[in-house]
Amino acid sequence: MSEVNISDIREVLRNLVDGARFTFAQVARETGLSTGVVSGFMNNKYAGDNDRVEKALQRWVNKQHSAAELPEPPRFIETPTVKQIWTAFRYAHLTECIGVVCGNPGVGKSEAAREYRRSNDNVWLITITPSCASVLECLTELAYELGMNDAPRRKGPLARALRRRLDGTQGLVIIDEADHLGAETLEELRLLQEATRVGLVLMGNHRVYSNMTGGNRTVEFARLFSRIAKRVAINKTKKADVEAIADAWHIDGEKERDLLQKIAQKPGALRILSHSLRLAAMTAHGAGQAVSESYILKALRDLDLDVDVSTLLRG
Repeated sequence: MSEVNISDIREVLRNLVDGARFTFAQVARETGLSTGVVSGFMNNKYAGDNDRVEKALQRWVNKQHSAAELPEPPRFIETPTVKQIWTAFRYAHLTECIGVVCGNPGVGKSEAAREYRRSNDNVWLITITPSCASVLECLTELAYELGMNDAPRRKGPLARALRRRLDGTQGLVIIDEADHLGAETLEELRLLQEATRVGLVLMGNHRVYSNMTGGNRTVEFARLFSRIAKRVAINKTKKADVEAIADAWHIDGEKERDLLQKIAQKPGALRILSHSLRLAAMTAHGAGQAVSESYILKALRDLDLDVDVSTLLRG
């Protein structure tokens, strides 16, 4: 790709923004320039180092052109597992109850949640990390997701503000990585759900569910467990999931599809498939070829995804 001439940079940027692909605010964020600098430069009124700004904007434009030349990955693939997860979301959403979705990493839980939020009104998704697993931090994350940027910073007032905000919304709150949450935070979420009648889905690894069942169940977890109306457990990627992914990537060869099925049996299943297929597609596209078994294997090696390629070949 030829470099964009510096004298044309303003016209190129205006065309990109006029085409609704980008905004000048986005350009500023991605170049590290302030919106004022970008605005001044675009209007030929910037009094600072214009050469520095031109070079930064040229690098950004070149990057966008390079990205546009790459094969476009499927935006979202509606696999059978995704539909299974959505069933739990819809049930909790429509019946204003609590649901649990648990499963191994890399089976598509988080992406299914993000797509459900994109496609439905009044759906809020937060992801728990160890640093925001306490009652205060968890409720603060939820407040930010709800757009409550000036929410109180104490537990009592914050919980009351959240109840007022959620009451009557008929919404759904999805808590991803909920296995990080302890009994106190889960109890606070249960009470919030009960008071506002929103749907609540706890999503994470199998510890989300095992905490509330079996010999390790405590009184606190038992109270929450009795209110769970829908449970979905996903142990591994389904064969039909991989077939749907292969179809979305237009991979029709029997050898290639068999290889994808073998990769999907590894820990991190769909995540490994996604990374491998993107790199394989980029490499094959650069060579003017379709994605083949050799490109997929090379992508696995190059990404060093903790997959023993030799075992895939022997299998």
